[in-house]
Amino acid sequence: MSLRCLGLALAGWVSSAAAQTYRPAAFACSVFQESVTTSIRGTSGSAEVADRGGRFGLLVLNGRDSSGVMLLDAWYDSLEVWRETAAGREAPDTDGLVGGRFRGVLQPAGKYRSVKAPFIPNELADVADLASVMDDFLPLLPPAPLAAGQQWSDTAGFTIRRLPDRGRTHHYRWTATRREGDRYAASDSLSVTLDQAIKETGELVWSPERGPESWTRQISVSARIPATGGVKRPVRSTVEQTVTVTRRPDLTSHCG
Repeated sequence: MSLRCLGLALAGWVSSAAAQTYRPAAFACSVFQESVTTSIRGTSGSAEVADRGGRFGLLVLNGRDSSGVMLLDAWYDSLEVWRETAAGREAPDTDGLVGGRFRGVLQPAGKYRSVKAPFIPNELADVADLASVMDDFLPLLPPAPLAAGQQWSDTAGFTIRRLPDRGRTHHYRWTATRREGDRYAASDSLSVTLDQAIKETGELVWSPERGPESWTRQISVSARIPATGGVKRPVRSTVEQTVTVTRRPDLTSHCG
């Protein structure tokens, strides 16, 4: 192999193994189609709950550099939200939220810090928690370069692995597990202990030129309130959520 060919090969390897980071150019008027479905099952003695809900919308992201810090603006161009319970189906009007700006700071590895969230009308807030939608919208990225087959883990239960490339896109799979235990005030005289086991899996398709192309996320939360103190019957619930997001370059006209 000539020195020139060797240099090109090494340059290609370095590019392939370089750490992926979120950059403002990846969100220069980018439109993402989001679909979220959630099911909730709960029991307390003989009482049972089986609710379903979800949302579907187009979320526009626009990033810009400000003295080396990435500022991110986001807004829903269109949005449908629904919930089904034993009382029937609810599908509140979302016009009061569509176009309202989420503003925050996005770190290179994907952590988001909210600066401003739009007003959420009460009838919409009763059906879906949308004020913090940007907090975990974008997947987290590894802080160091990963070659295909390599993985990185932190101390909080998050592991991300790079899968074999497909054409010019990079593929990642992640898992995250954690347990949480907290006490909450159920009334002026009663507090309860809530134990939660949270598991998340996901896959990300990444373009070296455009950043995130698509991702899926499955989240499972198992929660339990034991029968102690003033709680007569144990309460158990399971929440299952599936998130699918796809970049829509054909809809950049929605960025205005």
